[in-house]
This record gives sequence, structure tokens and C-alpha cells, in this order.
Amino acid sequence: MPWRNGGGVTRELWREPTHGDSFDWRVSVAQVDHDGPFSSFPGYERILVLLVGAGMDLHAGDETVEVRPPLGAHRFPGEQPIEATLPGGPTSDFNLMWRRDAFDAELAVVAIDGAVSLGALHPVLCFVAGGSMRVGGEDLHVGDLALLDGAQRVEGRGTVLVCSLRPISA
Repeated sequence: MPWRNGGGVTRELWREPTHGDSFDWRVSVAQVDHDGPFSSFPGYERILVLLVGAGMDLHAGDETVEVRPPLGAHRFPGEQPIEATLPGGPTSDFNLMWRRDAFDAELAVVAIDGAVSLGALHPVLCFVAGGSMRVGGEDLHVGDLALLDGAQRVEGRGTVLVCSLRPISA
């Protein structure tokens, strides 16, 4: 799908609700081929994780954050004006976005070497960033996503991005 600002394309992996212009939360992967502004998402929080490439510099006013491999991450408000520069050329990044008035969210980079239990009280999304995993009888490879509803055994070798979203009580 095209970016809101027309500067690129993103591939939505999962979102709620699944249809419509707005969403409560979503995970996506974006290919960033050139320098430029980020799209504005007022009312949302974002976490960006570098998947491929030499890095991305995020400029917000007088502040610059260097997002570097392997799997460098940065959290920021969706409405914050951000200009990205790509000092080493094109990149690919993973994005977790959520409505801050409805959810709390966390993202953890987890290295797996063998078997572990992931998930807990709230469902989590696991994105395979490196290697391969086996979850619930299914083989997952780089770029695959799994929804874990409760604790589940994950076996394999590699790296997963574990996204946890918890509804905010009214």
C-alpha cells in the first residue's frame, strides 16, 4: 500500500480492524529507497526496527537518532515530524503502530537458540527477523508473522520481534 505522503510503499502484515482507512494497531514492513519525510499518524505511537540496510538517520527538529544494524529500534509519536536520511543506501524496516488512547505496546528483540516459551496473558505477534522457527506445528522463516494467543513453545534458531499490545482500561 502507498505511504500517506506518497513517498514509498509499505506491506501491511496484520492490522485491527482488518478493513477501513483507520486502524487500532498494525504491523508492517516498509522499503525505504531514498531520503524523505515520514507520514504523519496523529494519535498513534510507533516503533521502527531496521531489518535490512546500513542504517537510517531520523531527524526531528534539532535531534537526530541513528538507527543502525543489527535491528536498531526507535520509538516516537506518530505525529512527530520526522525526516529520514539513508547514509548507506536503501533500507527495509519493521513498524509497529498503535492508537495511544486505546493500547499500551512493547516490542522486544528476542534471540532464540533452541526452545523457549513466548506469549503470556495477552496475545503477542512474533515476526521472524532472522533464522527460522517452529510454532504450533508450523515452520516460520524470515518475514513470517505468527499470532500467539497465550504462552506457546517456540523452537529454532534466529531472531524474532515480539510485539505485545494491551488494551487500556477505560
